Amino acid sequence: MDTNQTPLFIAILITCIVVAVVMTYFIATIIRQQRRNIELYKSKILTEITILENERTRIAHDLHDEMGPVLSSVKFRINNIYINTDEDKEEIFYANKHIDNIIQQMRSISNNLFPIVLERKGLIYAMNETIDNIGNPGGLNIQFSYDDIPELPQDKSVNLYRILQEIIHNTIKHAKASDLKIEITLNNGTLYIVSGDNGQGFDHDSQIMEGSGLGLRSMLSRTEIMGGEMFIESGKKKGTKFIFEIPLS
Repeated sequence: MDTNQTPLFIAILITCIVVAVVMTYFIATIIRQQRRNIELYKSKILTEITILENERTRIAHDLHDEMGPVLSSVKFRINNIYINTDEDKEEIFYANKHIDNIIQQMRSISNNLFPIVLERKGLIYAMNETIDNIGNPGGLNIQFSYDDIPELPQDKSVNLYRILQEIIHNTIKHAKASDLKIEITLNNGTLYIVSGDNGQGFDHDSQIMEGSGLGLRSMLSRTEIMGGEMFIESGKKKGTKFIFEIPLS
């Protein structure tokens, strides 16, 4: 190399190094900002979900622990009223019937807000009870299988329960399916939830883009705040399969 060209070569080399350093710093700054935004988003979603679940839990406990005993007390007092005519007996009969209906509806509302059994007996017991209570709506047969899983923190149990609840709700409401299989397995510290139906399927990307997939976004948000991943396999006339991978550690 000509000695006259050496300073020019060194200047170009230094310029390239400076540009590379600036570009690296710029890219690293963008990546850090994106990570920070993701963490802020997750924190915001977690706060919103926590507030929502706390309020649901409070109302459910109020209905279950306060209103239930009050209505039972009213029923007891009505049944101890002195009756001397057939008309009085008929009125008491219908009053009891109405109170029983109110108690049943109140329990249903309370369970939808927050299943007390989830808090007291855990996720698997709560899911079995929920599926039993649902019955066979629209001819949908629900098969639920599971491994033995350890006791989970309440926030994780609630999020998993809401995800499973949303899967069942979407299948009943939209899938037009006759069979829904839900399986919970545990492998190497990761909880896997796999569900599949034989329904009409859907285009999940277009639903989310069109803003109609609120349930899907809710499931995804709950999965993300647990540090997990959610996968969907679906298509027209091909049924729908959900896969969730949730780390327990």
